[in-house]
Amino acid sequence: MEPTIVCAELYMRLGDDEVLVLDCRDPSDWERYDLHIPGSLRMTPVEIARDLHMLPDDELIVLCGCSPDGRDMRRVCRLLRMRGREAVCLEGGLPAWVTGGYPTERHARVPQPQVAAHR
Repeated sequence: MEPTIVCAELYMRLGDDEVLVLDCRDPSDWERYDLHIPGSLRMTPVEIARDLHMLPDDELIVLCGCSPDGRDMRRVCRLLRMRGREAVCLEGGLPAWVTGGYPTERHARVPQPQVAAHR
């Protein structure tokens, strides 16, 4: 089991220069739930794997997802830890954060292209 951090502890550490919150939801979940943790960096699991070299190696990386079983976060956490990064999963993910009443920000939804009607 991957290491975790509880919402209350993350809340106390938000804004700390030694903590990076990565929102690793897939694009459909990002669009479905238009809230995120303030200051979090949005990267899909594919982007994290591809751009791992760009992530700090001297900060605690907290992963935030929203799958009910935490599968999305755990997979990325394992990858980061195998590559030498200090990574943990937010216990309960974004749903626990929101349910706990912690601060969130809304992000703009990407407008869906309109299909022109043919006459």
